[in-house]
Amino acid sequence: MPRASTNHDRKHLSLYIPGILNRCRGAGNSGDVPQEASWAALETLLSRAEPIAKPIPAGLEASQFSLFGIAKEENTDLPVAAVTRVLDMGVVDNGWWLRADPVHLSLERDSLVLANASRLDVTPEEAGRLVAEIMEVFKADGWVLKAPRPDRWYLKPVQTQKITTTPLSEVVGRDIHPYLPQGQDGKAWHTTLNEIQILLHTATANVEREQNGKLPINSLWFWGGGTLPRIKPVSWTQVWSAEPLSLALARLSGTHSENPPSGFEAWMQQATKAGDHLVVLHEVQDAVLSDDPQEWKAAMEGIDRAWMSPLLATLKKGGLGSAALLTDAGLGFSITPRLARRWWRRRRPLEKYIRA
Repeated sequence: MPRASTNHDRKHLSLYIPGILNRCRGAGNSGDVPQEASWAALETLLSRAEPIAKPIPAGLEASQFSLFGIAKEENTDLPVAAVTRVLDMGVVDNGWWLRADPVHLSLERDSLVLANASRLDVTPEEAGRLVAEIMEVFKADGWVLKAPRPDRWYLKPVQTQKITTTPLSEVVGRDIHPYLPQGQDGKAWHTTLNEIQILLHTATANVEREQNGKLPINSLWFWGGGTLPRIKPVSWTQVWSAEPLSLALARLSGTHSENPPSGFEAWMQQATKAGDHLVVLHEVQDAVLSDDPQEWKAAMEGIDRAWMSPLLATLKKGGLGSAALLTDAGLGFSITPRLARRWWRRRRPLEKYIRA
């Protein structure tokens, strides 16, 4: 990512915070900002920063791939499955993989609305049993279906499929019908999905889940198909993240990664090397996917206290070379110590940026 300073002897921070300029879909027409919300440091930083002329693209997955120099090709998926599988299974496989994540579909009028695994509390034992039941039917088709994590499942069909899919993050809380697989093999995957839904309806693990008051895992969501991409060397000195896709991309690019610290001051102490550092904070995006405005508010206020306020103070003192705030909304902002001291820049409410 471009930065305002070219001083390589100093630390430069890029904060990637998906969800920070997104809307919770259940928040109504008033936007995502609950009353009495407070993130003054973030609003001050945004008012004094300069927009990045060519920010990373919009979209949770597209934005993260672009941070590692990978752009989406026309009529193909970003190969999320092949990439995150390396992280989850610890083995490199150059075959074509597809995510097949467990979901719950609820009938609302004429729509089937998707809830992802964050609301399902899937256990490893349940995932293993459900995968085994699916494989009893589809093993003869040459399928390999794995559930290294309860919420992330991986499917390897016998050959490459000619489909394009929609990322799970874009379908949560929506009717699935406009987002089903498209392309030459799309109709066949619609049939396969229906067969799996029938199978899961009577699966013993789901019967037990419903008896225990849990939502059944009554469908899978197919998305992110492809093979491992070629990743060129990246400029990041270090990646700080607990988010699986960015962690997997860091591993594939040979970039050292660690969990993000509790806040900016802790990061300043732990980031001992000069250069470009990428910090990924995913808590706000989790709240967006949960469609919970109050959770979103709490996550935003936590980031303002732990990251934005001390970051702004350090920039004013010249204690950091530069910083960038990157989002999954197609907007990015860059700020230097000189820009941080522009006290005359009037602070604008966060809602102005969300609407933009």
